[in-house]
Amino acid sequence: MAKTTKHRPASSSRKGKKGNDRAFLLMIPIAIVVLGVLIYVLNQQGEKMKQEEMANQPPVEFNIEGQPTLGNADAAVSIVEFGDYKCPACKIWNETIFPQLKADYIDTGKVKFTFLNKLVIARSDLAAEAAEEVYRQQPEAFWSFHHELYRAQQDEGKDWATAPFLVDFAQRTVPDLDTAQLEKALQDRTMRDEVTKDEQQAAQARVNSTPTLFVNGVEFTGHIQDYEGLKAMIDKALEQAK
Repeated sequence: MAKTTKHRPASSSRKGKKGNDRAFLLMIPIAIVVLGVLIYVLNQQGEKMKQEEMANQPPVEFNIEGQPTLGNADAAVSIVEFGDYKCPACKIWNETIFPQLKADYIDTGKVKFTFLNKLVIARSDLAAEAAEEVYRQQPEAFWSFHHELYRAQQDEGKDWATAPFLVDFAQRTVPDLDTAQLEKALQDRTMRDEVTKDEQQAAQARVNSTPTLFVNGVEFTGHIQDYEGLKAMIDKALEQAK
């Protein structure tokens, strides 16, 4: 006598599969949320570790002799900015945060402020060399040229900071500058070494982006637009200097 084979109803199998698929689909958004939280926590921990590491490192000693510097030469707190004239973030910082910093700390004699070059954008070297030549010829005219050059900044992808542009720009912003000498300096690249010296200091301080600020040799690791955070760091340095 032949045995009869019993088969599980197909509908039951399909229901089980649908249930499993539904459970899997429900788990996807939960997994995404969990992953997002994990990434956030790890990033926060990484940032905290970076700040602690920076705080435990000895301050960087910068050589600012002969560098463009604003403020009281005997100020207890020294701020060094590394910037690039073609860097959009530098332009924004220069036009928004710097005026507040100048009014609150530089003009009041509490802080001295030094600018050093750090080239991060392609073909920004001539702009840095032009500023160095302006400073060599007329140190008192440097800051006017510096700020106006940031205001005149064009798209970072364009090769706008050319020798003809910079000579014409200097002629308009620093009328009594020897622009023939500036043109020659850009042609002969005579100020390249001065820019290289700045870049060497940037390398020593492990600077890889702009703008980067140091307060008494300690890097400000907050967001570059966080003026309140920068103020807190400066005020702490001023308190420690008493």
